[in-house]
Amino acid sequence: LCWPRLEFLQVLWLQLVPWSCTKTINFHTNEEEAYGSDIGVLSDGVLCNYQIKIPHQFHLMKSNSSLFAVSEGDGELTLAGDAGLDHAPQCGQATQCVLAFDLISFSQEQFQLVHVEVEVRNINDHAPRLPLTQIPMEVCEGAAVGMRIPLEVPVDEDLGANPLQSVRLAEPHNLFRVELQTLADGAQCVDLVLLQELDREGQAAYSLELVAQDGRPQPLLSVRVLDANDHSRGALAEVELAEDTPMGSLLLDLDAADPDEGPNDDVVLAFGAHTRPKARRLFRLELRSGHLTLAKPVDYERQDTYELDVRAQDRGPGPRASTCKVIVHIRDVNDNAPDITITPLAAPGAPAASVPEGAARESLVALVSTSDRDSGANGQVRCALYRHEHFRRQPAYAGSYLVVTAASLDRERIAEYNLTLVVEDRGAPPLRTVRPYTVRVSDENDNAPLFTRPVYEVLVRENNPPGAYLATVAARDPDLGRNGQVTYQLLEAEVVAPYVSVDPTTGEQRACWCFDRGELAELSLGLEALDGGSPPPRGRAVVWLPVEDQNDHVPGLVTLPLLNGLAQPPLPQDAPLGYLVIRLQ
Repeated sequence: LCWPRLEFLQVLWLQLVPWSCTKTINFHTNEEEAYGSDIGVLSDGVLCNYQIKIPHQFHLMKSNSSLFAVSEGDGELTLAGDAGLDHAPQCGQATQCVLAFDLISFSQEQFQLVHVEVEVRNINDHAPRLPLTQIPMEVCEGAAVGMRIPLEVPVDEDLGANPLQSVRLAEPHNLFRVELQTLADGAQCVDLVLLQELDREGQAAYSLELVAQDGRPQPLLSVRVLDANDHSRGALAEVELAEDTPMGSLLLDLDAADPDEGPNDDVVLAFGAHTRPKARRLFRLELRSGHLTLAKPVDYERQDTYELDVRAQDRGPGPRASTCKVIVHIRDVNDNAPDITITPLAAPGAPAASVPEGAARESLVALVSTSDRDSGANGQVRCALYRHEHFRRQPAYAGSYLVVTAASLDRERIAEYNLTLVVEDRGAPPLRTVRPYTVRVSDENDNAPLFTRPVYEVLVRENNPPGAYLATVAARDPDLGRNGQVTYQLLEAEVVAPYVSVDPTTGEQRACWCFDRGELAELSLGLEALDGGSPPPRGRAVVWLPVEDQNDHVPGLVTLPLLNGLAQPPLPQDAPLGYLVIRLQ
């Protein structure tokens, strides 16, 4: 079993022995760096425990790797692509932006998985700006000291160390102060704080210039405070909400009361200026009843806290208002099944998911990554590899695992392995993801051609015409492609070539001369079969050719001399019966 996130990659098949170690290397670069900018050199950090520096080569894998280029020789890491890196497109509003990818480093008979993390540092290249150039505001002359009036927040597209740092009035003022706050959900808000009571008769309007800075002052807009019952109050409420809460559910009942009479007692509620647009879409506030309900589904993984600015205002002449904060905490539920990513590692042009049958035991097959968007136990993932004992799992780096060979492979016995990866979180109940993965065994030229018989006996009739068909031999090679293409040739060809020829493609044998048993009673020759590999393995067989006699001679007398075809043996007159007259051969 394996835990948190994994990523599955097939090996770059380099015919290497087991991998030596896994290394994580960290670099950093600034956003807006130009194409081709140097980031670092990988060869300086992949030595693991080696005492001697060995030359390395590098093979880049996927996962953010399109943004970077790596020199295969020394591992020099540079920016790729026409446009430079930009913090926002790559990492959104995240304070820290880290891009990660993997590669294989190999040298001699050792290789290792290298996990590279590049931090993209934000630079202060945006000036803060206000959405509007002028904001009219109304303040009652009886407003209490310390009253806070929300302002539009200047927008600064920089992140990290360069967000909005301060907002102030261009000139100190005895009646007003501007304060910048960071809310519970991370948003920034700006309030105009009343320092003294206002007297409309003394001054009916104020013109205030606001300055926002993020490390460099820059005037942004002018705020004009205009003219203005006697009760207002504020409060803080917190509510916890499970992320699977149905839409329309009542979250909170806000009760706003005003002890004044008549229209001054008629209070309506609404979201204040500090409530972000996203929160306004997710939550609904009834103006009269004060019921706060869920308008759309929330997702803990997107945002876990929302701060709502609620404004209660009476409807009397010179209306007065007060605000309260409602902080909504989202509770995580196990609503996300674990994800599994399988990224095969393959040499250029090689099959995407294959391993050579000659690969050594513990050869790297794949890098597996899983993730779970939930938090806590709901996001803790365990993983198992099933279905075949020829493969097993090894830890790589945090949350990642390697699949390696656990036994030697033979394509001619098993050409394809169907593995199953199962990841399951620790939620209650747990969620599970099952992913089948097929690994094909690629062919190696590990088989020599094999003849159907070690010895072939072929009977040859004498007096055959030259070119007569004798026999066809056959050899089989279970390898694929050129590795399995068999050709034939004669051994000691200079000796046997005058008698017999063999077709290199078909193995067909023919006589090259007319056999005469009286001159050659039998012939033994060697055959060799080769495949198309380099170097080609060879198989051998023997062909025995006995020559069959034919009735191609007329009998003749070989004893007793003949005269004109006649024999005249002597016969005595008194020869008895049984007398041997002549013996013929």
